Formats: sequence, structure tokens, C-alpha cells
Amino acid sequence: MKKILFLCLSLVAALGAVAEITVCDVSPDANGHFNCPFIKSGTVTWNKSSRTLTLNNAVVEHASETPYDYVYPIRLTEDATIVIQGNCRLTTTGFVAIGLEGTNSKNVTIQGKGNLYLSSIMRGIYLKCARLTIKDITLQTTKGIMNNGDGVLCALTFDNVQADINGVIERIGEHITFQNCAITYPQGAYIEHDENGYFIAEGSGSRATHIIISRASAPGDVNGDGEVNIADVNAVIDVVLGGGNNNAADVNHDGEINIADINTVIDIILGGSSPVPDGHEYVDLGLPSGTLWATCNIGASSPEQYGNYYAWGETAPKESYSWDNYKWCNGTWDSLTKYNYQRSYGTVDNKEELESADDAAQANWGGSWQMPTKAQVDELREHCTWEWTTRNGVHGYLGTGPSGKTLFLPAAGYKDGARIVSEGTFGYYWSHSLYYGMSLYAYNQLFFSGSIPGWDKQERSFGLTVRPVRGSNN
Repeated sequence: MKKILFLCLSLVAALGAVAEITVCDVSPDANGHFNCPFIKSGTVTWNKSSRTLTLNNAVVEHASETPYDYVYPIRLTEDATIVIQGNCRLTTTGFVAIGLEGTNSKNVTIQGKGNLYLSSIMRGIYLKCARLTIKDITLQTTKGIMNNGDGVLCALTFDNVQADINGVIERIGEHITFQNCAITYPQGAYIEHDENGYFIAEGSGSRATHIIISRASAPGDVNGDGEVNIADVNAVIDVVLGGGNNNAADVNHDGEINIADINTVIDIILGGSSPVPDGHEYVDLGLPSGTLWATCNIGASSPEQYGNYYAWGETAPKESYSWDNYKWCNGTWDSLTKYNYQRSYGTVDNKEELESADDAAQANWGGSWQMPTKAQVDELREHCTWEWTTRNGVHGYLGTGPSGKTLFLPAAGYKDGARIVSEGTFGYYWSHSLYYGMSLYAYNQLFFSGSIPGWDKQERSFGLTVRPVRGSNN
């Protein structure tokens, strides 16, 4: 009797087990090929030793017997890399296009230089228990990326990705991270958190249902193909000759598109100087000190994007901003643990300038980038002429320096709790300096709303944007 019971349990376990990799429920043969009728063209191969699934111009079209069956075009239960080559399509009339279903936390990377299109009725990518990195590919999916439960042990990283996601990104338990790319639609989208995990939220706080992610273009890559060559020279010439609008054609960031931009692209092709130190573009406004201002906020890939919000002295964005979760206190405004010169507000250390480890610009961009000092902001305000304007539908201030080049600062508002305050009407940018007068505040030295930028103070726990600077010789 015990032997029969053991055999029955073994059979149930075997039937319930899921192979480490399947394509429409078909496992690979000994050579790593899939004898699957749903693979319509191209190739899908599995290398077990390197744990790599390669899709080369693969078209997988799965027709489900029922709308919610659990036959996925791709299902993985272990660590693996999925390589995308050429144009690949995974479509199903069922539940999920790619299912990552390891019973323990698994690390999966989808990468390559190709294009991946996903279509399903519920989820483009389903994360049951996986830390997923999507890298370098161009992704389009008709549904979102999510977990079915509380998102525990799930993480999601986008690295140098171009993506169009018609659906939500939600229930991600550990983190959602963007590297070398950023959300460009909807404007003002941010990472939020609830009891089920992290999700991408719109300005209203609701879940974003259509998300566009754009990679940070290389300097001179005017046509966005990932390379800088004669095609980019031609793309600038087309704009100069009246061939439409393309903001990327303003390669030298002087606010105009002309022969100077053509020369800049040629210089980059020939190995000349690039306007991008440490991977981030800057503009030389001709300021007396030679200070160079970044063209984008931290977390943004274009001047109009708001980028990330940071509490003063913190180096990572978060879903909500308050004294309860501020790094440099014990949960209340009168319990400061660093950067304090007043005994009534906590531990006194008399530090009034951020250390490098607490400087969001230095921590995120490295090199010689840092948050601006009071003197650098005063110089910017006093030596530039300012115009309140709208650029690509975004309100903000355009400053023109002595060199004739310009700097655009979007009116991104600030974050109090999880909501954005004064978006589109006020601009708030942190400085490097604690406010002299009360340790609860730091200088908000690029404060503006329809008038010449000035300085003000802001509570350190609030989330403000950051525009980095660097010296002319760095």
C-alpha cells in the first residue's frame, strides 16, 4: 500500500512539474530545438549549458483552446537569458506572452539589439517570482508587466530600452529601476508603492495604462538608430532645409539647428570632442566661472522631462516624501541625525554643505558632476536672460547665457507625500547648501514662476528635482 501511494505521489509531482523552458508547452530536444507547430518562422533555440534562449526573427503565434489557458509562448522557471535578434513576435489568444514562474527568486535577462513584440489578452510579461532585466531591446507589448499576487521577490530593471507598453506595470515587490532610459509618456509619471508592490503612476496617482520608455541617445545620434554616422549628418541637413522638426538635430544645444550642428556631428564621427562628459550632456553658457550646466535633470533623457525627485541629502527617488521616511532623521522633524546646527532639531554636527556621498548628482552621475552651490546658482541667475516659455508642451524657464546658448528648466513642481505640487507653474531645484537660519530647510536656489529665478528655502523632506553642474576643466 505504501509503495502504491509513493508511486501515485511521484506521478502527481511529475505531472505538476514545469520544465525549465518551454515554447507553447513544448520542451527543447537534446539539440536545443523546439518541435513546436506554433513557431511560424525564424528560429528559437535553447543552450542549456549557458542557459540562453535565442530568438532570431522568430514568429510564435499561439492559439489557445480557452482564453485563460496557461499555455504561454515562452515559460521560464529558472535563471536564464533571452536574446532577441532581428524582429521577433510572440502572440497568443491566451493569458500571457512570457511567463517567469520560478518557485524561488530567479534572475532573468531579456537582451539584444532586436525588436520584440508581445500580444496577449492579460499580461505581456508575468513575473511570478523573478528579478527581470530588460536590456538594449526595442519592446512593444499590448499588455503590461506585472505579478498576479503581492509582488514579493519580484524586481524589474529597464536598461537602455525603447518600449511602448499598452498596459500597467504593477505589483513589483522589490524595485522598478531605469538605467540609460526614462519614461517619456505620460509626462510626470513616477514610481509609486502600495501594499502589493511598486507600480508606475500618472500625475494623478492612478496607475498609468500606457507607458513609453525612451533610451538616452548618444550625442550626435540624430536619427535614433543607436549609431553616429553620415546618416545623422543627413538628418540634420534635412531639418536645416525645412524637412520637419527633430529636437535631436540641435546637437550642440544652442537652441538653433544650423550648420554648427552639422559640424558637431562630423566632429563626433571623426573622433573629436563630444558634448557628453561621463555620459551626460552639458551646455557652456559662457558664465564667468566656466561652470557647465547639464541639459537635463537627473532621471530625464531630454530637457523637457522632469526626471526624478529627491529629498535633500538623499540619492534615490522614492514613492512618497515626508519626515516619516526621511533618511536624516528618526521619523520626525525634530530628530535630525545629520546636517544640523540647532540643538532643538536633533543631533548637532554643524555640517551645512552636502558630502559627496549625499549629493544626488555625484551619487547618480559620478565623475565631476555635483549639485550646484549658492554661488553657481547666483551666477546663473545674474548672467543669463530669462524667458517663461513652453517647450514641447512643457512650461518652464529658458535662460540665455553670454555665449548665446540656452538652458531650459521645466516647471516640475515638487513632491509632498506622493503627489506633485505646483506642476507646470513652479520650478523647484535643490542646491548643495543647507538653509542658513533653520536646519529643517535647504536652499531651493532655482525657484521660479513667471519671474526671474531666485532662491528660497524648502523642507528637506520634500522631493525636488536636481540639475547638476560641473567645472569647465573637468
